[in-house]
Amino acid sequence: MEQLTTRERFARVLRFQPFDRLPVMEWAPWWEKTLERWTGEGMPARLSALPWPSEAIETHNYFGLDSHVQFWFRSLKASAHGGSVANAEDYEKIRADLFPENPQLQDLERFTSLAERQRRGELALWITLDGFFWHPRMLFGIERHFYSFYDAPDLMHRMNSALLDFHLRCLDQFCSVCIPDFMTFAEDLSYNHGPMISKALFDEFIAPYYRGLVPKLREYGIVPIIDSDGDITKIIPWFAEVGVDGFLPLERQAGVDINALRKKHPRVRFIGAYDKMVMNKTENEMRAEFERLLPAMKSGGFIPSVDHQTPPGVSLSNYRIYLRLLKEYCRKAAG
Repeated sequence: MEQLTTRERFARVLRFQPFDRLPVMEWAPWWEKTLERWTGEGMPARLSALPWPSEAIETHNYFGLDSHVQFWFRSLKASAHGGSVANAEDYEKIRADLFPENPQLQDLERFTSLAERQRRGELALWITLDGFFWHPRMLFGIERHFYSFYDAPDLMHRMNSALLDFHLRCLDQFCSVCIPDFMTFAEDLSYNHGPMISKALFDEFIAPYYRGLVPKLREYGIVPIIDSDGDITKIIPWFAEVGVDGFLPLERQAGVDINALRKKHPRVRFIGAYDKMVMNKTENEMRAEFERLLPAMKSGGFIPSVDHQTPPGVSLSNYRIYLRLLKEYCRKAAG
């Protein structure tokens, strides 16, 4: 097959189309402590000192990764105080700190330059929106959030209704300049034993708002992906009912098995799944992890990546071994 551009490669894999190789990516930003360690081991210090998005692009280039840039449309302004809402009166007090009018496109010149590079196929652009479980949790705080499904149901719906309006506006704003290659919802609905709420609560408080948003994503041709840590096995069919059929990061330590998921869900998109806990071990152990992933890698619709972020326990030399193996197996997957 003729060599694809970076953007074409992402698009083809996420749409289960033939590809020359899988994208070579680390989907999440590197931990600050990891970059500090690598700087001490020979990585140029300037990389971690660059402003976003130059930091991401130049670090991708340094490691030979396929370039991608993420825009996160955060629903809280920097001035907002998370966890401060206990009732409707509190919510009204912080409304001015919610939903920035122009959350990510202030620097239009820089953004237009990135959009042009995307059109040339040099990089993939993707966006992140706060999920309808995530956003109320930020406002209520973790413990109060769980009580609020029962104690403040009307307020929960008000929060998510306002969030839906914000997301629809953000999408139209962003897509007037360029169409994202894919998107993620920051959701974290699961932990290591599965979902933190019941299907009944999901159906009442979360599903209606995804049903209000997903058709707009489909209209623009954007692939939606849920970003939830922990074991997402049980929630895959929940989200399928509202039109979302993508998940990351598939944490191995939570028992997630990508091959079992692929067998059960042959047309769901996945990103991640590589067990970060083997990255500080031997090359043979790192290779064995890629061998575990290879059947799913060949199936399409799956981009292998660290199952969250590369931890600071991984040396720069070990990371280079991981990258060499990643590139090797991304080519193997196309064969």
